[in-house]
Amino acid sequence: MMQLIQQLAACRHYDFSGWFLAEASLCLERKACSFSLEVCRKTARRAVLQVLGWDEDGRYRQSLTVLLVKPLDLPGKAVSVGAGSIVSDGEALWRHVFSDEEIQAYLAVSGDSNEIHRGKDAVVPGLCFLGRLLSSLDEDDLRWRCKFRKPVYAGEELCLVGTPAGMEGYVGGRLVSTIERLPHKERVYDEINNV
Repeated sequence: MMQLIQQLAACRHYDFSGWFLAEASLCLERKACSFSLEVCRKTARRAVLQVLGWDEDGRYRQSLTVLLVKPLDLPGKAVSVGAGSIVSDGEALWRHVFSDEEIQAYLAVSGDSNEIHRGKDAVVPGLCFLGRLLSSLDEDDLRWRCKFRKPVYAGEELCLVGTPAGMEGYVGGRLVSTIERLPHKERVYDEINNV
């Protein structure tokens, strides 16, 4: 997954600093050895970027498609509602607190230079969260559509609970993300390209 993220961070066509990851579609099946990046769509406040990975036989094996949005104002840190409460009937599957050090290590490896991930009240990179989750689940073949509804900040505990469709992420009782497991398809790309 890190190779997909590094390709995405290498996009120099536009400056996306200050933009937020609103949605990501991740498809992984086997290893990929070559990658390409495309800016599929770009407006003043929205952009869709896609990284595709192929195996040595030229077949699509991996993709990462992201929807980036530029907020009107950079949101401030939200106040948590009841630190331990979870607004869900699901069972907690995963908990994690992202430290400043963990975020900075991710930024160094990934090449992500977005200003919202640095300094006081750093926003946890959505792809850092997905990478960390993926490494703890030990899944090699997956298709996820992830929606990032609210920012998660360094030092906040993110708790994932199971749902019939996948998982939901909560911080202090507020829904911050959803992960939907997608059915397997022959082609692994273009999951959110019609946004």
